[in-house]
Amino acid sequence: MKSAKILAIVACACLLSVTMMYSARHAYAQDDDQVDEDAGSWSTPGGGSADEESSPDMKKPPLDVQGCWDGTAIDNNPTLGMGTVIFESLEQNGKKLEKTSNFDFRFAGGSYNALGHLTGAVSSTGFTFKGSAGKGCPISGSATGDDTSMTGKFKFGKKCKHDFDSGTFAIFNPCT
Repeated sequence: MKSAKILAIVACACLLSVTMMYSARHAYAQDDDQVDEDAGSWSTPGGGSADEESSPDMKKPPLDVQGCWDGTAIDNNPTLGMGTVIFESLEQNGKKLEKTSNFDFRFAGGSYNALGHLTGAVSSTGFTFKGSAGKGCPISGSATGDDTSMTGKFKFGKKCKHDFDSGTFAIFNPCT
């Protein structure tokens, strides 16, 4: 009886070993023409797969912001309040705003104004800028939106901070 038990255990072990060896499948890389179209993918609201997000073809081009934009500006300095802003002669070279582009902020019926050249960067959602309204009067800011309207913020520094401060603006293209 003892040899029958040993024989049964050995037989079960062999059967189990054979089953394990033949049931395992090897994974092979698929050729392009063997891709399973029903395999599935992942995504999130407003996003695609990781492959789509990193694909250079999926990057959106920069907005076309060339030309003239104008609208209203609100300065946080209570003396100034609401005024006008004009981004004129914006010249764009791909993702870059050229230094021949101009800005003009006017407050209190034109009694307070700051104008000068600016440079910046353009993205698919807006642009950033920096410039100067003369020596010691830097300005920086950004705008987001589309090719017809944008909202943004600005900030003056150094000497100009005494009169001009920082604030927000809404601009439209083309100038009216």
